[in-house]
Amino acid sequence: SHAKMYKALQDDILEFIKQAQTRVLTHEEDQSLLRAYISEWRKFFTQCSYLPMPFFQLETALQGKTHNAVHKKPQQNTDDSLVRKLMLDSWNLIIFSNIKNRLQDSAMKLVHAERNGEAFDSQLVIGVRESYVNLCSNSEDKLTIYMENFEKAYIDSTEAFYKLKAPQYLEINGVQNYMRYAECKLREEEQRANKYLETCSIATLNGCCVNVLVTAFKETILAECSSMIKQDETQKLRMMFRLMDRVSDGIAPMLKYLEDHIIHAGLADMMVAAELITQV
Repeated sequence: SHAKMYKALQDDILEFIKQAQTRVLTHEEDQSLLRAYISEWRKFFTQCSYLPMPFFQLETALQGKTHNAVHKKPQQNTDDSLVRKLMLDSWNLIIFSNIKNRLQDSAMKLVHAERNGEAFDSQLVIGVRESYVNLCSNSEDKLTIYMENFEKAYIDSTEAFYKLKAPQYLEINGVQNYMRYAECKLREEEQRANKYLETCSIATLNGCCVNVLVTAFKETILAECSSMIKQDETQKLRMMFRLMDRVSDGIAPMLKYLEDHIIHAGLADMMVAAELITQV
C-alpha cells in the first residue's frame, strides 16, 4: 500500500541521517566539526532535490489528488514535495536540533578569531549559514530557522565582542582615536555581514554595531565637539558628524555647539571692534 511504501521510505531516510550523524559527531575540534557537518549536509541537501522525483505518484496518492493529477509531469520545483519535507524535517530533528548550539558556537568562535586578526576558511561559516537557510521546509518563510538561530547568535556575539573591546580602546586611546576606530569597525562589520549573513540581516547587524560603538559613547564623543570647533579641526568634525548622523539626536548637539561658538566668537570680535572704535 501507499502508506507502507511511505513508511519504508521514511525508515531509509532516518537510517541514512543517523549514519551521517555518527560521522559528524566523531569530530570534536570546532573546525573539523564544521567541515564534517557541511560536507554531510551538502550531500544530503542535493538528494533533497532528486529523491522526491521518483515518488511523485506516491505523493499525489497520499495527498488524495485526482487521477489526472497523478499523470501530470512533476514540476521542477520540489519545494512543496512531501518527501522533501520529510527529509528536511528528519534532518532537523535527528542532527540539527541536537548539535545546532555546537555549530553556532563553533562558527561564532571563528568569526571572533577573524575580528582579532586570525585567518581561517570563511567557507566554514558560510556553509553553516547556508544549511540554516536551506534546512527550512516551510516554503512560506524559508528564513525562520536561520533568523531564530544563526542570525541571533551572530548579532549577540558581535554585541558582546564590542561591549568588551570598545570601552577598552576608548580608555587607552582617547576620544579622537576612538572615533577613527569606531568608523573603521562599522565599515569592517558591514563587509563581514555581507559575507556571512543573509541580506535581510544586514540592517539589524548595522544597527547593533552603531548602538554598541557609537550610541553607547555618544555623550563622551560629543564632549569633544566644542574644543574641535574652537581649534578649527574640520576633518575630525567631519568624522564626528558621520558618526553622530547614525544615532538618534546626534547632530542637534553639534549644531548647538557651533551656534554657541559663532555667538561667542562674534561677541568677542564686536568687543575688539568696540575697543578700537573708542580709541579712535
